Amino acid sequence: MTLIFLTLALGLILFYFFPYNFLKALGFIPYIIYKRLFVHFVLRRRSRAIITHLGWIEYTLKGDSGPILLYIHGSPGGYDQTIDPGENYRVLTPSRPGYLGTQIFAGKSPEEQAECFKALIDALNIDKVFVMGVSGGGPSSMHFAARYPQNTSGLILFEAVSHSQDFREEDEELINSWDMDLFIQLSFISYDNEKLAARMLPNKNNRSRLLLNKKNIDQLKKVIWSIWPISLRREGVLNDYEQFKALNIPYKNISVPTLIIHGDEDKNVDIEHAEYAKEKIEGSILYTVSEGDHMMHTTHSEEIETQIERFILKESKD
Repeated sequence: MTLIFLTLALGLILFYFFPYNFLKALGFIPYIIYKRLFVHFVLRRRSRAIITHLGWIEYTLKGDSGPILLYIHGSPGGYDQTIDPGENYRVLTPSRPGYLGTQIFAGKSPEEQAECFKALIDALNIDKVFVMGVSGGGPSSMHFAARYPQNTSGLILFEAVSHSQDFREEDEELINSWDMDLFIQLSFISYDNEKLAARMLPNKNNRSRLLLNKKNIDQLKKVIWSIWPISLRREGVLNDYEQFKALNIPYKNISVPTLIIHGDEDKNVDIEHAEYAKEKIEGSILYTVSEGDHMMHTTHSEEIETQIERFILKESKD
């Protein structure tokens, strides 16, 4: 009886002084079981993998018919960081090298990753694609368009990195976080929709836009969870941030139709990146989303989807 009392007393003392660590220790074993089940039965089974001359490449292909949009995810990310297919196009999303099921040796530099995407479409017997580079996926998408114009129907740069910049410092905490810590943080953030909006969206108008549409809320939750487990994405993130310090994008070789979409309130990748790309890519079109931040695809979804649909439809006919 005395032993039970002392154990309970010790537990209460630990909970009082170290509540987070106490609850974390209490849930460690259930968390480990959940993580392994999630990785095996969800992450691995929702994607496919195909062997190429560069190794195995993980991907998903969604949609029934129409042109294919090759969606190049950001940093961090993976095949699970994507968009739904449109009425008139399908979406092909690979995990970039170093993310989830695609090994880093498949391509470190943006130029090498462009070759990786070419190997993927060749293996899938796909001749032409529209390429959409999102955030950190921008550099490799531009290399693809420049190097393989015969396979590129058009290029879309969405919140895309367009020139050299050191992004690592602002994401240092995320890069170095433990999977369990990140899991707990994301669970607390996504539990309450209003708190989620307040945490992720600086502009109050964007919070209202988000909360009015359940589809947008679900999309935002999907986006924030697409960075977990970070251990399966860390190698890719670290490589990206190293590559972004010294980019050498062959803008003069980009001859395909190009649409640039960027928000004027993006704090993660400043709109200056979009303006730079517009200046460098001849004939490109810049569409600016008013009050758009780095999560604008969840708050301005209809506006953005309309621009993508119109671009693909127009360039498919030409």
